[in-house]
Amino acid sequence: MFGTATVSDDHELHRLLDNLQNVNSDIVHSVANQLTYVKKAGDTTSLNTDSIANHSSIIKDSIIQSNDKYHQITRDIF
Repeated sequence: MFGTATVSDDHELHRLLDNLQNVNSDIVHSVANQLTYVKKAGDTTSLNTDSIANHSSIIKDSIIQSNDKYHQITRDIF
């Protein structure tokens, strides 16, 4: 009547706090999983970047070698 908490109010409050704690645990778990996915995506991107740079270097070297051979052949002909 005067705003004094009863035993049932106390139980309801504990139940709500337990639910909040469970929700908080779920949120923490979800955020941890999302960070794991982001890290894996970052690692994959880094590997792909390194691979692309390596392939680009190989292609560049092949083009330079082909160009050098072409110039050598054209000098021999002319």
